[in-house]
Amino acid sequence: MNQRLFSLGRLAISVILLIVLTQLNLTPTPAETTTSSVSVAPQFTSKQLPPNNAKLSHAYGLWEPTKFDTCPKWLHDTYWVYGPDGKVYPTWHPPTDINPTTGQTCTYGHEHGRNPAESKLASWTVPFGYVNEQLAQTDPDHPRHEDHVGHKVEWKNDVRVDLPGGGTGPLCQILAKLHQGTHSADAFTNNMHELFYYVSCDNGVTIRWRGMHLFGPAGGFNGACGGYKNVGSFTPTTSPTLQNQSGRIIPDKECLDNLIANVRQRQDGYMGAEYYANYFEDWTSGFIHGLHQDGSQYRDNWGQAGFDLNYPKLFEISGGTYFRLKVPSRYFDPTQPNNLGRRINMCFIDGIKNLHPDCIKVNNLLKAGEQVTWDDPRSPFKGTTRTTHFDWVRVYNSTDTEKWYSNAIGTVIRPQRDPSKGIIIEQIISKTPQIMYGFGKREGDFDDQGVHAPN
Repeated sequence: MNQRLFSLGRLAISVILLIVLTQLNLTPTPAETTTSSVSVAPQFTSKQLPPNNAKLSHAYGLWEPTKFDTCPKWLHDTYWVYGPDGKVYPTWHPPTDINPTTGQTCTYGHEHGRNPAESKLASWTVPFGYVNEQLAQTDPDHPRHEDHVGHKVEWKNDVRVDLPGGGTGPLCQILAKLHQGTHSADAFTNNMHELFYYVSCDNGVTIRWRGMHLFGPAGGFNGACGGYKNVGSFTPTTSPTLQNQSGRIIPDKECLDNLIANVRQRQDGYMGAEYYANYFEDWTSGFIHGLHQDGSQYRDNWGQAGFDLNYPKLFEISGGTYFRLKVPSRYFDPTQPNNLGRRINMCFIDGIKNLHPDCIKVNNLLKAGEQVTWDDPRSPFKGTTRTTHFDWVRVYNSTDTEKWYSNAIGTVIRPQRDPSKGIIIEQIISKTPQIMYGFGKREGDFDDQGVHAPN
């Protein structure tokens, strides 16, 4: 009897304790007690990590804190979404957070642009690295993985679009997510970068496109001042080259050399075009994805040279969107390891180090005995100011099919999935007569506490 009363007493205490924990909201959720190989969250937080049995993508869990970052890795890993393939992917998060362990503000050291949760297209989600994952799955010998910090989001709500003949058209929403890494040597050679492009208008016009976009030639890029640079090998080695308006314009050493020569010649502190040539990267997408029919054969148009446009066109989407970034941390310098020059170094050159407030700020810190490295949050060179020129988009779909499937690059599009040929990514293109809409641009300065290169 005593033993039974003791057992009942223990049970009552357990029930009371459970009720108290529940009222205090301290009961761990399954995600919080996960044994994920990526992160383990403290049991008292409401932040959710993926379930134990969730399939993790390659992109998930890549980020590691640097010496400047104060948020723990597990907290960063609570920002995730399921992709269309059912795997877990990282997604947008703010540059700062509240660490539940300390109750204090902490920093992640990077930003992803504008919060897509505030876009009216938020339900379509932005799983960072989803297309990279599909490429690696369907062509494992030629993967293309990208870092975490380069994913950037921009959108516009309720745009009364412009029409090419004048006037305005329907009310539309637009969102773009691009991986635009501007701190490393990656884009000196690699032209394949993940791009999401979402459009929805109140007249039914819809695009939901996810692909690895080809920004110009593989193996090189256009120098902002010195012309085309043929740099070398690229990843993946199967990446096609586009010779159309799509490309990457990146500051090169010639921009800095021109500035130094101009300043020394004038000696009047003039700060003109030579200075600002060092300050901008322009990535022009110039995308086109279309399907034509030659009898019983399909013909894919993805902007490749020599495509015969005389075949009957089934559908086509195209656009002139380009992405401009101000004050990147890098420039192309073939005299440096990996061809990687650091923009902050211009602040240490006599004659130009006091030309602009950015460098004056750096030098004031130096005078105070501080050291400012290229990846320091106090450096102004981190690529947080961007302008997305959505500009125009064309849509045409003469078929009754709105759901299509493509390979990761978008060079092959078909009405049905065909995993054997890598045709697995669902694309939405509404049935639409030939239209062309102008969306304008949107600028944003996304600098925040603790943000630094790499960003």
